[in-house]
Amino acid sequence: PPKNPKKRLNVKNLTVKGPDGNYALKDVNFEAFGGEILGIAGISGCGQKELLESIAGLQNTVKGSSIIYTPTDDENDEKQLVGKSPKAIRKLGVALSFVPEDRLGMGLVGNMDIIDNMMLRSFRKGKSFFTDRKKPRLLAEKVVKDLDVVTPGVTTPVRRLSGGNVQKVLLGREIKAGPNVIVTAYPVRGLDINSSYAIYNILNEQKQSGVGILFVGEDLDVMLALCDKIMVLCHGR
Repeated sequence: PPKNPKKRLNVKNLTVKGPDGNYALKDVNFEAFGGEILGIAGISGCGQKELLESIAGLQNTVKGSSIIYTPTDDENDEKQLVGKSPKAIRKLGVALSFVPEDRLGMGLVGNMDIIDNMMLRSFRKGKSFFTDRKKPRLLAEKVVKDLDVVTPGVTTPVRRLSGGNVQKVLLGREIKAGPNVIVTAYPVRGLDINSSYAIYNILNEQKQSGVGILFVGEDLDVMLALCDKIMVLCHGR
């Protein structure tokens, strides 16, 4: 059984139309709980991207769609995420971390160093025109140390790192934000076996701490070993 059965993400009738007017998602329903990993399987392009982006507040949904997160043990403390931007979702008190498939396109800025990439989550909290790099530097150093990121230093541009280390920087930044929910797509695509197992261990540690995880993957053997539940998307259903 899930460790936090009352902390849940409840998706009902989630429907998304693509740019061509066809349905990318149609009436998708599921529940994900804190303390478990829900795997999302299926051939790439069957709606996984739209599903994760809808939950993260990056995708417009059709009227009638519902994404409700209950962040506490109080069942009446429900947060409707549909129609909310990522910033608005954070203001609701929902700590949601999104690890996209496109690491250097959506997740990180390749020409910026590790410190500045840590600041992407926090710079809006500043109270002056000048940026404070002390806390982001400490965070960058902690991510490098805790996740064994191989890098000459925290001032190295992330585009110079290997794929596995780029993914560790991205996942580390999102985890250090203290999420309730982690939404991740193909987190080990293109990585070597050691880097892949490091990412799996990180996700398992988060699960053990009570975080709910949505995991989109393409290796069914890995998903069977890693996930508590698996659902399959086929043509957006």
